Amino acid sequence: MSPASFHPAIALTQDPHLLTQSVGAVGRVAPWMNDPAIELADIAIREAASDASGGKPIADIMGVRTIVASSKGAILTLIDDRFKKHRDSAAILGPHQWLAHQLRCRLNLGNTTSVVAACATAACALHQARREIESGEHDRVLVVAVESALHPIFAHSYKRLGVLTPINPLSAHRPRPLDENREGFTLVEIAAAVMLEAEPSARAQGRNIRGQLLGSAVATEPHDIVRPAPVFTALSACINRAVPRGTPIALIQPHATGTKDNDPRELRAIAQAIPDATAAPVYASKGALGHPLGASALVNLALGIAIANTGKRPPMPWLDNPIDCGFAINKAPQPVAPGAQLITSAGFGGHVGAVCFNAVGPRSQSSTA
Repeated sequence: MSPASFHPAIALTQDPHLLTQSVGAVGRVAPWMNDPAIELADIAIREAASDASGGKPIADIMGVRTIVASSKGAILTLIDDRFKKHRDSAAILGPHQWLAHQLRCRLNLGNTTSVVAACATAACALHQARREIESGEHDRVLVVAVESALHPIFAHSYKRLGVLTPINPLSAHRPRPLDENREGFTLVEIAAAVMLEAEPSARAQGRNIRGQLLGSAVATEPHDIVRPAPVFTALSACINRAVPRGTPIALIQPHATGTKDNDPRELRAIAQAIPDATAAPVYASKGALGHPLGASALVNLALGIAIANTGKRPPMPWLDNPIDCGFAINKAPQPVAPGAQLITSAGFGGHVGAVCFNAVGPRSQSSTA
């Protein structure tokens, strides 16, 4: 499809040809020698590249176009004395481009750029990658998302904003997304990576295919630097653009931060966009993992593929009193049928996004091989 003929609404419904080839995810805390954002992203990329190529050497991604999604970048290089030996270079490039530069040099990547859009960063990166492939600009695009904000500066900043779940006493520090007793989120160190490739190229190269990216859309809905808009009009519009018309949804992973304002408003926006989806299972990953911030959409993509492989949505044990939102929010595990999944993102400053994909489970993959 040429750039001149490209139109998102048409492409998403008539030409869903992108493949999610591989997913690697890492979540850990360790005494890193370098900024943990760089180390975590490096691990996720290597896992994703290995999975995509069926275990071939890392050289398979040499020169590949790469988009780095991170709301903060390698910020600890600038504020943590453990990593101050690179502070001057990081200050010149900025924490986001320093992260992209380090990954490109380490892994011999091609053109590597960063995307920043608060908690919708990974959704924006996936959307940009899809556009670049559908326009014919690239055949393959590696997307890596990473966040490392485990530092007192960020903990106190989020606490002052009123979005962090209480930490005194420590036993109260428990995220409860989609529950009436939710009080905020926790922070996490995490990374995920995925390789997107045009379908003809992926099949010709015999890639390890994990799913198909059906559509994506991003937007901005200015209202307040922190608080979400009373009505997520832009998010509903993104969902309508991202989900091909008439596509049944097998699983919904909302952003579901666990803050008082976000969760019910976000679920209402999803229900308004696709009323038939209210019967689909819903999973709020931040209750189990913490808040991946700008990496959220890519982390949920990895989880969605894992859920498709098992055919079961994990339990949500933090749910004691689910919010009244029109969806059947269930504490216990639920079966998830094969089919399209929806991920939504909603960040500070009104950044929103939606990603729709069809994960390829073991049965589907063996039948199409």
